[in-house]
Amino acid sequence: MKTYLIVGKKFSGLSEYILSQGHDYLLLRDKIGAKNPEKKLKRRILVDFSNIKEIIHTVRKLDMEFAGVISTYENYILPTAIIAQNIGLPGIPINSAEACTDKELMRQLFSKAESTISPSFNVVKSEHDLIDFTNQHGFPVILKPANLAKSILVTKSNNISELLEQYRFATNNIQAIYKKYAPDRQPKLIIEEFLEGSIHSVDAFIDTRGTITVLDQIVDYQSGHDIGYDDNFHYSRTLPSKLSDDDQTSLKECAEMGIRALKMKSSAAHVEVIMTKDGPRIVEIGARNGGYRERMHRLANNIDIPAATLSISEGGNVDIRATKNEPCAVLELFPMNKGVFKSVKNLDILEKLESIKYIKTKYQPGETIGKSSQGYKAVLIIIIHNSNLDQFNKDLAYINDNVEILIK
Repeated sequence: MKTYLIVGKKFSGLSEYILSQGHDYLLLRDKIGAKNPEKKLKRRILVDFSNIKEIIHTVRKLDMEFAGVISTYENYILPTAIIAQNIGLPGIPINSAEACTDKELMRQLFSKAESTISPSFNVVKSEHDLIDFTNQHGFPVILKPANLAKSILVTKSNNISELLEQYRFATNNIQAIYKKYAPDRQPKLIIEEFLEGSIHSVDAFIDTRGTITVLDQIVDYQSGHDIGYDDNFHYSRTLPSKLSDDDQTSLKECAEMGIRALKMKSSAAHVEVIMTKDGPRIVEIGARNGGYRERMHRLANNIDIPAATLSISEGGNVDIRATKNEPCAVLELFPMNKGVFKSVKNLDILEKLESIKYIKTKYQPGETIGKSSQGYKAVLIIIIHNSNLDQFNKDLAYINDNVEILIK
């Protein structure tokens, strides 16, 4: 039996998978956000993640032999890298982990790639920085935190008045949002060119030698803007991709260039890419599996993402060849505006759709909800899959046309 160290916060799909394979895990849980911290749980140890020395001291005191060290959440990629290095296990290099969790460092390394693979950008410390950037690059532009996830505080602006309004909102709220979602990080904003084109993602695994294995299956995205929202969240993630074979090839080649630029090893990689008229451009690379990919690739492709994750953490190889290619989609629903959560329109019909595999409401009626650009997370998560393409398309169309988040 092997024991794996999960760092920061656990993803239930991974922890349950570990147990199902006859192995065990220990969760090194971040004290901030931990439920029932007063309880002593068999597989959990609470640690202050603002103190890396305490983290290393705690792990060494355990006197346990771990098969691998894993994190599936953005906030804990860097501590995971430091832990792996300190206890002699495979892990992403610390410099790479820093770059994967800070878009300023990431963009600097992308600029050294074999060809252009990312948008122009600049760090923002004042309104003057915004004006300088837009004078040089024009509109539209994207304003975003350099080191947060899930599209929180990400905004698109088409003119200077919109940009200044969004910047002032961000600066007025950024401390509270970081305290809630990334208390161990220093708030930082960047501005970058808006890239016109379709959004996609590539997932990969990199072994101890730096050899990259890319999933053939590319995921297509729709953003909030694509469906008529004034918000930049990822509305849908869909398999299989509708890109041409040539575009899929160029997108995967771009993803590999980005991974090499960050010098990633012993890690998963989640690469978000926009297919522009000038070719693919990388939005970001995370040193983790993409959100919901374990479920998506299992349902659509019969690929075992958790097995690959464990193997890479041990310094092994991966087998991510698909044995089927069926349609699957994950949808995240937000309200059009900030307000009090009332209900999900047509939830009763949604729950009965043939293709439904998972529904999760993340807020309770009466709670305040809002846009991702205002610092909120999705209200409703839906996963659908069907081997029958016609039925899948019918159910997806129903959701797109009839399901929405209602506010008071």
